[in-house]
Amino acid sequence: MVDITNTMEPNYKNMYLADLKIIAKSRRIKMYYIKTKEELVNLLCLKELPEAMKVEKMTIHQLRAEAKKRNVVGFWNLRRGALVDLLFPNVQDVNQTAPDQYEEDKSQTNEHHQPEEHDAEEVGVKNV
Repeated sequence: MVDITNTMEPNYKNMYLADLKIIAKSRRIKMYYIKTKEELVNLLCLKELPEAMKVEKMTIHQLRAEAKKRNVVGFWNLRRGALVDLLFPNVQDVNQTAPDQYEEDKSQTNEHHQPEEHDAEEVGVKNV
């Protein structure tokens, strides 16, 4: 008799989102905490992660070892992003949702407005 219970994949669609996130974290899936349940189910059902996700999980040491294996010259001075671009030019950036560290912050959260400068009726405050 063949034991098929070990070969069966868990039914991810019936699991809670919190449980899916725990499994994704254990499989070292990047940015699992912002993915929807549907995205997590799709990723967990894959036999192998997409190439972009594999590259994103690689450490700088692993990337340098890959560059050394490919006989790339002058890679020791490169930062991780440049090394990824050099070794894997066709791989799309997985963290497209992450903000660019060099992009200027255009939010107005740091601006302070004096209450005296605003008209009370415009703001919706009644004078008592």
